[in-house]
Amino acid sequence: MPEKYEVEISNDEETLKVEPGTNLLEVLHENDYRVPSLCGGMGLCGKCRVKVLKNPPEPVESEEEFFSSAELKNGMRLSCRLEVEADMVIEVPSLAGAGKGEANAKAELDEGIEDVETDSGIEREYLELAEPGRGDQRSDASRVLDALGQGDLSIPLDVLRTIPGRLRENDFSVTATVDRPGSDLLSIDSPEKQYESYGMAFDIGTTTVAGYGLDLATGETLDVNSRENPQGKYGADVVSRIKYVREHDDGLERLQEEIIHSINELVNEFAEAERISPEDIYKATFVGNTIMLHLLAGVDPTKLDQAPYIPGFVESQRVEAEELGIEINPKGKLILLPSLAGYVGADITAGVLQTGMHKSEQLNLLVDIGTNGEMVLGNREKMVASSTAAGPAFEGANIEQGMTARTGAISHVNIDEEGQLRLEVINDGTPKGLCGSGIVDAVGELLKAGLIKNKGNIITERAQLARPTINPLGNRLIDIGNDKAFWLHVDSNPVFVTQEDIREVQLAKGAIKAGIDIMLEEFGATADDIDRVYLAGAFGNYLRKENILRIGVLPQIELDKIVSVGNAAGQGAKLALINMAREREVEELARDIEYIELSFRTDFTNKFMSAMEFPSPAEIE
Repeated sequence: MPEKYEVEISNDEETLKVEPGTNLLEVLHENDYRVPSLCGGMGLCGKCRVKVLKNPPEPVESEEEFFSSAELKNGMRLSCRLEVEADMVIEVPSLAGAGKGEANAKAELDEGIEDVETDSGIEREYLELAEPGRGDQRSDASRVLDALGQGDLSIPLDVLRTIPGRLRENDFSVTATVDRPGSDLLSIDSPEKQYESYGMAFDIGTTTVAGYGLDLATGETLDVNSRENPQGKYGADVVSRIKYVREHDDGLERLQEEIIHSINELVNEFAEAERISPEDIYKATFVGNTIMLHLLAGVDPTKLDQAPYIPGFVESQRVEAEELGIEINPKGKLILLPSLAGYVGADITAGVLQTGMHKSEQLNLLVDIGTNGEMVLGNREKMVASSTAAGPAFEGANIEQGMTARTGAISHVNIDEEGQLRLEVINDGTPKGLCGSGIVDAVGELLKAGLIKNKGNIITERAQLARPTINPLGNRLIDIGNDKAFWLHVDSNPVFVTQEDIREVQLAKGAIKAGIDIMLEEFGATADDIDRVYLAGAFGNYLRKENILRIGVLPQIELDKIVSVGNAAGQGAKLALINMAREREVEELARDIEYIELSFRTDFTNKFMSAMEFPSPAEIE
């Protein structure tokens, strides 16, 4: 047996050296190939497909569920089920439109914090110090503290070591950087540095990580970048990632390394774009769901997927950058904003802060639609929150041809009154699958066209043909095995919506709707009492409000009451970054909001079953 086998990736022109018996999916991930693995390599999702062009192994039983006999004969395999036992040549289908590494999407600079006073707590002060002499033999540290007028200021040893040299290099004219809340001296620099003070706000989503770079003195957003969360290769959702931590001795360490590496890339991109030193970034705030923050901090999350779902922490955490290996100023302050519970994280508390719904006299609802549906209902008098496991359908996962929002993903579907079908595809590419907004639109439009019953069944072709108004769509109804489907795009690589896809949407939307219904009951209110519904998250920006109502994610309310607030979590993180009062405000919010654990509610199952049905046309009107 050779010491190593060669695995050639034909559609990337790279050859990897691999130890015998190594799992192929792990090899691809270790070499930075972002091959999807929604189930965390358990062989359950069928997304980590490869085509073995040379030396294909015999298929295992679980692969027969995902591939036809012809596909298996042609070398299609699941990389998570394949151990390298010979030299191989493979083709990785998921590289089309994705490639090696992480896609870096440059987003537009967002608005929303212009009127907030900047008071980040990071202060840079220019000092002109008297030089020592016979009549002034104070220590260098005392000289700095006296000039700052803060004798009780703490000086970390690493900073203390730099003071003698920096004072003399700059003829005793220097810039001191102080963290006021922590009473720490963070650095002594040259006098030219007095106007350079930067911070970053991070929104760590299960799917996407966004980093905002700000000027702490002015509060201006200078730069924003985002990328796929690299932890996704270990599982599409938080439960899969918790499972990975539980089943691998180095699982927590590996997931933490992945997210810190991604954060540091965003730090360096900001620094390069603004031509600054990462050491001039003195503060960073972080939001995300509770599990994401546990993985960032390296805190065991494995108690969060089993009752009673107790997190290691929900309180805000304040640590030095060097403690986590975040490559800003080593003494810079990292603030993990507070969560509410195991499945209502800091992204939600930050979203409440951004919308200001906690100050409103009217009843408002904040909903973050994703793998985990998180909701807050309330006003200035009272607020309640809950979360529900909606499943990954709204992320494009567990959908037969689901994919992330990248080139080739159908993002919007429209069926007009004449039965004409129109598709919007990301980057105007050839349709390859559906992302989350695409599957919501597809189901909503099929309901509108009468092709789906309110219980979720795709109608039979015979019933469809009896309705002339939708006859143009009749030839798109097909059978796939024992399952019915509707063709959205027809060519050599067709894209379709299956009956099972519709069931996944029903499960996801039913869970969210049931949670909202319970919160309304707890509040003693009805849907008519809701003044505003805030759709949070990047996903909320892309959803068509009419189809959100049509499939029944939300109670039936007036369309103009629904407001997409984009990445409210990121905006809230920015507010806390540049203003200490807002940071304290979000901490107070976290203490005041009442959390309802839906899994302990005896009425949840009945409400969930009822909410799985789609609204009737009469209800929508």
